[in-house]
Amino acid sequence: MMDEAERRDFAARYHALIAATWSDPGKERMLLRDPGSLLAEHGIEVPAGTVIEVVRDRPVTSATLDSQLRAWEAVAGGGALRLLAPHPEPFEAADLTEEELDSLVAGVGHPFLRDVPR
Repeated sequence: MMDEAERRDFAARYHALIAATWSDPGKERMLLRDPGSLLAEHGIEVPAGTVIEVVRDRPVTSATLDSQLRAWEAVAGGGALRLLAPHPEPFEAADLTEEELDSLVAGVGHPFLRDVPR
């Protein structure tokens, strides 16, 4: 089981990976084509021989990170990893105040990113 520092480190790397797939179509394609390489690119090393199943249809919730942490801890035993990679929630920039937009760009204004350690 991960200690608190390891959980924070994993959370930061996982959130960076998800943010990359949301902002870069090439990273999103890589997620589907070669998720192990994308994980490694973000400092998340998967044990050799691990089968990675990318799950894209889950909504973004505060429980997404907890679910991913449990899945990551389970992969230490080998076998398979369910990589939860939700699609971003659609929103219109016109619906946001300038302060909300600044927060979103800084990575603090989206419910999925609130738990990322700063």
